[in-house]
Amino acid sequence: MNKIWTVFLLVVAIIRYMGRKAMKPVRKVHMLTVSDMEGMVRLLFISDVHNNRIAERIAEENVDLIVIGGDFVDRRVSDKSMEYNLNILTKIGKPIYFIPGNNDREKETTFQLLQKFNVRVLSNETLEENDYSITGIDPYSVEEVKKPAKSDVRPSILVMHDPFQMQQMASFAEDFDLILSGHTHGGQIRFMGYGPYERGGWKLFENTRVFVSEGYGTSLLPLRLETNSEYHIFELQKLD
Repeated sequence: MNKIWTVFLLVVAIIRYMGRKAMKPVRKVHMLTVSDMEGMVRLLFISDVHNNRIAERIAEENVDLIVIGGDFVDRRVSDKSMEYNLNILTKIGKPIYFIPGNNDREKETTFQLLQKFNVRVLSNETLEENDYSITGIDPYSVEEVKKPAKSDVRPSILVMHDPFQMQQMASFAEDFDLILSGHTHGGQIRFMGYGPYERGGWKLFENTRVFVSEGYGTSLLPLRLETNSEYHIFELQKLD
């Protein structure tokens, strides 16, 4: 009986640890140099928020743009929760770009609420700003997926929710300065280094360098093991 009780307590402790891990976001900063650009561009990248609440401290980030890399919501997420998270991001006071993921269209009001908060949806299109250009690939669109026009404005940023889309986009993507994705959650629950997907970070897909976030939230079980809830600050500056 004592052994059973010990095992039970151990399981409870592990589950509590995994729950805390899933709810405690890690801030990661990445520095990149880019040729042919002027000054510095700082962006906040967050993906796979799902049913998590974004921490209020994120509203204090000093960035030039915010990029949501898909799966901001799924069918579990209420309008109230989505509005809460969008309120946090809009407090930063900078443009917000959204690239759809495979779960975002499960919620009927997703795009209505994004419009309400002036979030720019990039579905197979490129947007040019003075200091950067950003392209979003959306294979989940009901319309035919077409490769958008590219921009000469640097730095050039490409976002696709699923990094494995690089198998179809390799030649298109090869000359972007920064490629961002999510989707995998880093495996979310891993054990002794093994999981359904690799950990996040810089990866080579079709010989092209892609950054894969482990995501902010969770799907199904609100638990993490050997992965992080994370968001990212990218600092891009001119190559001397």
